[in-house]
Amino acid sequence: MTGTQNPNAQVSAVILAAGTSTRMGQAKQLLPLGGTTVLARTIDNVRSAGLVEMVLVLGASAEAIRRQLPQSLLDGLKVVVNQAYRQGMASSLREGLSALDPQTGAALIILGDQPFIRPQTLHQIMAGYHRSGAQIVIPSHQGKRGNPVLLSRSVFPEVMALEGDTGCRAIFPNHLEAILKVEVEDPGILLDIDNQDDYDRLKLSTREQHPPRIDE
Repeated sequence: MTGTQNPNAQVSAVILAAGTSTRMGQAKQLLPLGGTTVLARTIDNVRSAGLVEMVLVLGASAEAIRRQLPQSLLDGLKVVVNQAYRQGMASSLREGLSALDPQTGAALIILGDQPFIRPQTLHQIMAGYHRSGAQIVIPSHQGKRGNPVLLSRSVFPEVMALEGDTGCRAIFPNHLEAILKVEVEDPGILLDIDNQDDYDRLKLSTREQHPPRIDE
């Protein structure tokens, strides 16, 4: 499963945190979680994976988020602001991918409201890419597909051409033979925050120090 991309090239991270949190009613990036915030914990997990380059895409509540993130997390982080965030996720993907180093061979697309993804899970996804040269690497847990997704540079143009509130999954049907699925023991890849119930469940799991239950 190889293509024209170089599987030994650098893998960077694009952290998407530009959304308006409409269903939540407040900036979910800044929601308290285990002594920190949802976004701060997400960034810390990505930094712990040792990626050379991390791009954070902000949009709604950008200035409030900048002010409240610890400086230690912002150091070395490339922050870009998507002024067109109201157009949906596709615009944030364009901003994030455009900001990457030209030498970057692939990008992990990480959702800012997934604070439970383990650094070793990111290592497993990257290892799958380096081993296979796949254009797209998708993690799964107990057979359920999750995030983050790794995209090789060869598919960046397709992703950057997307419009509206469309994620990178829209291009998957065009690359069925070049997708690698990596099974991980990490329920965090299935957990994000869309509403108050999601948030309450994640807060409880943090206090109890174990991953939340995945509802069938």
